[in-house]
Amino acid sequence: MHIRLTIRPEQPGTHIFLSYEYYLSSAIYKWIELSSPEFSAFLHDHAYSPEQHKRSFKHFCFSQLFAERSHVQDERIFFDSDTIMWYVGMVVEEALQHFVTGLFEKRRFFIDREYNTFVVEQVEMLPDPVWTSLMKFKTLSPITVSVAEERNGKLLSRYLKADDPHLQESLRNNLLRRYESLYGILPQNQEFRCIPDAEYITRRGSVDRISKLVTIKKGMPDETKVRGFRCPVTLEGSLDLIKLAYESGLGEKGSVGFGMIEEIR
Repeated sequence: MHIRLTIRPEQPGTHIFLSYEYYLSSAIYKWIELSSPEFSAFLHDHAYSPEQHKRSFKHFCFSQLFAERSHVQDERIFFDSDTIMWYVGMVVEEALQHFVTGLFEKRRFFIDREYNTFVVEQVEMLPDPVWTSLMKFKTLSPITVSVAEERNGKLLSRYLKADDPHLQESLRNNLLRRYESLYGILPQNQEFRCIPDAEYITRRGSVDRISKLVTIKKGMPDETKVRGFRCPVTLEGSLDLIKLAYESGLGEKGSVGFGMIEEIR
């Protein structure tokens, strides 16, 4: 399920850091916590994990903020209009129910600083696409997926570009693990391909030009940097895997603002 939130800054001239994803993720957890502290703690600390895998999954994603008018100055976004759209995707019904319940209980949240308050003015449940085995999507937040590589004796993550030969298999394996963590089994049809739009990449200049580096928890001791890419993609294969990619994100780190996609109609 995709939810569209219409939000507005409470004060005129509000501006926030370019890397604001952590605060949006925190707002989602807080809304869920208002409805169910127990479920929020489970989602934050444990979440869903397939057997024999150490990694757990939150199974939600969200978009970047889309304002009618805004401008960037000194690494901050200045909102020049009251209307801002924000999209959230959730696949777990219990999480969705707690999220909406908490949202209606408290419509105000802050980004970056406590006086940067935003108000949720409207909440809309969007209809699902008509699912087919070949669908085109645009990215509402960057897609990120990584492979582990040893560098200087340490195992580090290498984030894949849109033309990396490991991209297809890494995205497919991620979806299969997430599906197994939800349902306890693998889907009968395990085919999945993600094809980035080559014409779009050419128009932009190169795969590096569609790349985006996002700082999570900017200025905090556990600050991390994650690289993803934004471009239209074609998904082909299993309906179950395409639907899961749509509802809870394509790739890794959906719960901190990556991988949200929307069908190109």
